[in-house]
Amino acid sequence: MNMELPRKDIKRVILTYPNQKWMKHDFNTTRILPPYAICILATMIKEDYEVKIVDANLYDMSKEQFQEEIREFKPHVVGISVLTSEYGSTLDDAASYVKEIDQEIITIAGGVHVTTQYMDVIKNVDIDYAIRGEGEYVLRDLLKYINGKGKFPGKGLVYRNNEGKTIALFPELIQDLDALPFPDYDLVDYKAYSTQEAGTGIDLVHVYPYSRIISSRGCPIGCSFCQVEKISGKRPRMRSAAKVVEELEIHKKKHGIKGFLFDDDMPFGSKKRTKEMLRLMIDKKLNLVWKAAGVAIFKMDEEIFKLMAESGCQSINIAIESGSERILKQVIKKPVDLKKVPEMIKIAKSYGLGTVANFVIGFPGETWDEIRQTLYYAETCGVDYAKIYVAEPLLGTELYDQAVAMNAIVGDHSEVGWRYGRIKTDEFDPHELSLLRAYEWDRINFRDPEKRKKAAMLMGISEEKLSRIRKETRRQLALAMSEEGLK
Repeated sequence: MNMELPRKDIKRVILTYPNQKWMKHDFNTTRILPPYAICILATMIKEDYEVKIVDANLYDMSKEQFQEEIREFKPHVVGISVLTSEYGSTLDDAASYVKEIDQEIITIAGGVHVTTQYMDVIKNVDIDYAIRGEGEYVLRDLLKYINGKGKFPGKGLVYRNNEGKTIALFPELIQDLDALPFPDYDLVDYKAYSTQEAGTGIDLVHVYPYSRIISSRGCPIGCSFCQVEKISGKRPRMRSAAKVVEELEIHKKKHGIKGFLFDDDMPFGSKKRTKEMLRLMIDKKLNLVWKAAGVAIFKMDEEIFKLMAESGCQSINIAIESGSERILKQVIKKPVDLKKVPEMIKIAKSYGLGTVANFVIGFPGETWDEIRQTLYYAETCGVDYAKIYVAEPLLGTELYDQAVAMNAIVGDHSEVGWRYGRIKTDEFDPHELSLLRAYEWDRINFRDPEKRKKAAMLMGISEEKLSRIRKETRRQLALAMSEEGLK
């Protein structure tokens, strides 16, 4: 099997993020964050190759500008990473742009989109290899093998053999995350990722410059709509508290960071490790402002909230998902006690923490009454800001399988969109859900002047700019519904 793949002398490697605007631009979802994952990949291989990171998304590169980067650097390999399937077509764009310049350049695809749709990805003849799952060691080993200096990677690789048959090797999760290097941000213009123009997301840290931290991988909960179990596994793997804090110390010293974002799927899965990590941040007097996404409220207690506040936390994003007990238990399968959540939110706010919560409507089998329960709960549970999404049937999830079985998906199954519904049932259709989501998001969060003021503060913007965002959201919805035929 090893001898099936061609060997080549590799000296220069480009790692790239395609520009989302090659496909479309949704200003509300633009998140410019330090390129954590791709910088770890680069750090893994930089001792053996000349590595350049080309972030076409950050610099809003045109096809011509992207190709000029390729021509100038003359890479032997281009690694292309796409985070979500929503922008999956940009992977194909990037690969074709590379091959237009030189068919001999090896293209390697990776990222969440590739992990969940690797068999479709490898059908593209412009993509030579795809990597399923965690790619740090796979990429390193593949390059060494092609260079004739290492063994064939036995896990996570997707490729075509000499007969044209697709071979998809099962991925292997990295058990010791502490063994991975810290991302080397000297490989990018770090400050370009940390400016006032970097984004207005409610979860972003609006102090500059800031960093991004992923302290764990995997999630044990297994929500029916979530791909994380397929991507990172069900058993959480956690970096040690000491390693996480050491990384923050390095970024503060080298790059002058003033804040950071915990961007894990479930950063505080262990109360013991959480408290150790927060106490270390306090003891070392990091004095950094931070936020956390994906917070499991049932893993919190008052001591954690107190330590969060003392260590510089601005806000937490709580994954509640539904205000219906039946939907939570039978459809989403998430162990949230809705009766306890308001009290936990109250405690968090008593320590000065901003509170944001995620809610999802439009599941197959969900009734209008249950949707109304969720919207009412989002409005009354006490959070400062409620994110409201339409249920999205992502490939590889229980929700996707259920929606397919019910013949409930409207349009192309490969499309992804969090704001505009694709599920149709006897109770509702995408048009109704999309309108309802936009209306209730606006009403719940911005009708009250105090909530409106709080939302603007959490976003790091003026109320005037918030007003423009609200108007643009309505315009984008009308445009999407017109273009996609949601009538």
